[in-house]
Amino acid sequence: NMNNYSYMFYGCSSLSYIKGLENWDVSNGNNFSYMFYGCSSLLDIKILKNWNVSYGNIFSYMFFECSSLLDIKELDNWNVSNANNFSGIFSECSSLSEIKGLENWNVSNGNDFSYMFSGCSSLSEIKALQNWNVSNGNNFNSLFSGCSSLSEIKALQNWNVSNGNNFNSLFSGCSSLSDIRGLENWNVSNGRDFSYIFFECSSLSDINGLQNWNMSNGNSFSFMFSGCLSLSDIKALHNWNILNGRSLRGIFVKCSSLLDIKALQNWNVSKGKDFGYMFSECSSLSDIKGLKNWNVSNGNDFSLMFYRCSSISDIKGLENWNVSNGNNF
Repeated sequence: NMNNYSYMFYGCSSLSYIKGLENWDVSNGNNFSYMFYGCSSLLDIKILKNWNVSYGNIFSYMFFECSSLLDIKELDNWNVSNANNFSGIFSECSSLSEIKGLENWNVSNGNDFSYMFSGCSSLSEIKALQNWNVSNGNNFNSLFSGCSSLSEIKALQNWNVSNGNNFNSLFSGCSSLSDIRGLENWNVSNGRDFSYIFFECSSLSDINGLQNWNMSNGNSFSFMFSGCLSLSDIKALHNWNILNGRSLRGIFVKCSSLLDIKALQNWNVSKGKDFGYMFSECSSLSDIKGLKNWNVSNGNDFSLMFYRCSSISDIKGLENWNVSNGNNF
């Protein structure tokens, strides 16, 4: 009648095989969180194939840092339809290159998908997720952060993320990601936090796929494209409504391929407070006339905004700015 299996083998870093668990009756279990957390020597989980986890609702960090685990095919029959928390379940499983076995998972009751595959640095194939129903999800924070082998995300094109409010760091550190067109139909209109979402996506040269995103409820855009070293085309942002944005801090830091920012000329930043580091180290940026109509009158932090923008030769675009509320330059 046991229902809580959380932390059961937590930190068993020498555990490589779990033979003996195959006949366990876990059918009453509702909490499997942190169960194999830090089992960094665990090689396979075939033994768990026939586990009845249908009563489970919490699977957070269950296999966190199982860094030797090569595949999870044996989980294909798991019934996770009652689960609401999947946060970090496979986080730091750095040897996983694909996730076959999850294609039939019913995650329709899930609301927390944060950190689910974070740190899966070998993961290059996510087709198994293409039919997932994530419509109840509200937290997508860091879902694929650190998936440095992931080059495209077409499998996510039909995801319904309309209830999502937290998209912070979703693809942060996906340094091989070069194509994000799979996101073009995403409804992110309920999103509040978009900070760090594409942080250090250093292979992104354009962001076509984001042009139809409704950002009107977003309030934090800090470091959103920071470290996107290849990003040279931001035309997709031309029609973004960021009226509710409070923090624009570091949004384009180290976008060293960015030549001009005309696409931002119609941005309404009138509620913005923090503009610090915004274009810092954009070393190719030479034209900032696109900012001439910006209303930055509510801004208080302008520190390092154009730090090391070594190609800027004139700043006429800033001549009408009202920075009277600024206290940090």
